[in-house]
Amino acid sequence: MKLYEYVMDKAVRGACTCGRCIDAVANPEKHQPNGHTIDMVFFEVAKKDDANKEDFLSLVEIEFPHWLDGEEHNYIHMGAEIGDQGIAIMTIALGHILGVWVALTPALLPLPKELQKQMAGMGMLSMKVSDV
Repeated sequence: MKLYEYVMDKAVRGACTCGRCIDAVANPEKHQPNGHTIDMVFFEVAKKDDANKEDFLSLVEIEFPHWLDGEEHNYIHMGAEIGDQGIAIMTIALGHILGVWVALTPALLPLPKELQKQMAGMGMLSMKVSDV
């Protein structure tokens, strides 16, 4: 199994809230996952019950070991490597929820939502390994 497939299978993505997607649902804020989630600015992400740190980390180590180098990696660059920016955002979120790294998201800052979206759109949505 590839990391891309693992994330698609083990993470739950909410509806996009960026306001620019042509396929966006009405009231996307009402179409977010339940339970333990992380706000990734564009949408929220939750993990499915059977997701686990060991399997996730093993796939990262095989496919993208440089993501564990202690440097900050944003969703734009990760998306170029994994093949999809949305999956990259979900990967950052799932890795955070599983305790592999820390998600660095403007949603953590007490800023207006529009400014958070602008910052995220500029690549200020990233991850950094704190202690694997």
